[in-house]
Amino acid sequence: MKGLEDKEFPFFWGRVKFKQPKEHKLSIIELLFLANIKGVKRKSKVVDLGAGFGTLSILTAIKYGCNVWAVEKDKRMLELLKHNICINKVEDRVHLVEGDVRFIEGLMPKEFFDVILLNPPFYPKNYGYVKNGFHFEKDTELKDFLKAVKYLLKDGGALNLLYTTFRLVDTIVYLREINVMPTNLRIFYPKPEKYGKFLRLYGVKNGKGHMTIEKPLIINESTGEYTREVKYVLNNFFVI
Repeated sequence: MKGLEDKEFPFFWGRVKFKQPKEHKLSIIELLFLANIKGVKRKSKVVDLGAGFGTLSILTAIKYGCNVWAVEKDKRMLELLKHNICINKVEDRVHLVEGDVRFIEGLMPKEFFDVILLNPPFYPKNYGYVKNGFHFEKDTELKDFLKAVKYLLKDGGALNLLYTTFRLVDTIVYLREINVMPTNLRIFYPKPEKYGKFLRLYGVKNGKGHMTIEKPLIINESTGEYTREVKYVLNNFFVI
């Protein structure tokens, strides 16, 4: 059974623990994304759409001391999410919402939240073979997630999106359709000599202005060792 592959691992020298699937583990990309999000404060009401086993929700709640609503529909992920909320003792700050983002109107209040965290599947249905099914749009597409963003965010609320560079154009077009102004973009590069693969895009609902392209975030040196910035993030993750 797949559930037998789920194992618990400590992170940050045991400060947090996550029970996670063998085929979908916490990655350095997610940690770097969380270290680069904007607009989150202690009093923020944050939503994590498609929360999975809870890494973004739980780490955000611990780092900022804010309340996070973790929305997930997959039964296996929900069980892991419940477990991880419990073992990290964040039951008072991470609120599990069982449901489908495509039907968000029946789950959560409209235009109530300050910040949304979003790390959706990035391979579209027509992409072809994808080894890891967790990264594949099965029944919920990027547009579905962004419609939920429009519904949930209050005017002036912020979206922090972790996504892939090869769908950047689609993303910006869709964001403009829901009146979320992309204001900050940072691209993550595996090594100095490689192309950018992931990005953090920050946008504001009904915001104005122009988009700032931030300096690149390079994860590894050419030797394979983490760069100085990444080492700093890992050693100071919970420092605001």
